[in-house]
Amino acid sequence: MTFLTGAQAKRLAISLALIAACLGMARLQWWRAQTRGATYEQQQATASARPMVLNAARRDDPVPPWHPVAAHGVWLPNSTIFLDNKMYRQRVGYQVLTALQLDGSLAVVLVNRGWVAAPRLRSELPVVTTPGGAVSVVGIARPFEDKVFELGQSVPDGPVWQHVRERDYRQRSGLDVLPLIVLQSDGVPGVPGGPVADGLVRDWSDVRGPDNPAWRHIGYAIMWVVFALMAIGYSLVAWKRA
Repeated sequence: MTFLTGAQAKRLAISLALIAACLGMARLQWWRAQTRGATYEQQQATASARPMVLNAARRDDPVPPWHPVAAHGVWLPNSTIFLDNKMYRQRVGYQVLTALQLDGSLAVVLVNRGWVAAPRLRSELPVVTTPGGAVSVVGIARPFEDKVFELGQSVPDGPVWQHVRERDYRQRSGLDVLPLIVLQSDGVPGVPGGPVADGLVRDWSDVRGPDNPAWRHIGYAIMWVVFALMAIGYSLVAWKRA
């Protein structure tokens, strides 16, 4: 009966741990390929669909994620929040979110109106123009950021937020908000994502990219499987030389 020496047992444990880590990363990337691929396919399927109208009478109707929507109402400027650390063309800035009170209702829908550059001083906030009176907004629906990665759960303080969760927004604003966010897409005719009259840039290419992200994650998964095979081969060679 052959027993492993201390050195051999240590090398075996390290090899097995390395192989398990590589296979674990491959599995993670495969899971991301499946989930992000499903989201992309859902986006593509709804891209040309007729917009659903958000109003008081249909506020309980389910709205599929990434479905085109339209809403009519008035802006509530005092509800505006700024999502911090949002990059656009290598410039740091904010995404501006304002509640739109729907016609004939106290219900509101939170609208991500677009990106604005940050002032030079961190203590200052951008000056954003919010039209008064009745407005019409078109865009695409997406869920709130209920699952975000952060070292410690941040508590919103003032108008600058790191993440916008439905629970936090309801508590902080006191508004009867619909369970979705609208990414506003209307802008200058013929200039998708271009600046509009309110000075904001509505470019959601990072959210609705033209390519299926699943293929990128599948490539990562294959890469980690190759690393695992290399670790197995190296372990066998080292074992025979021992």
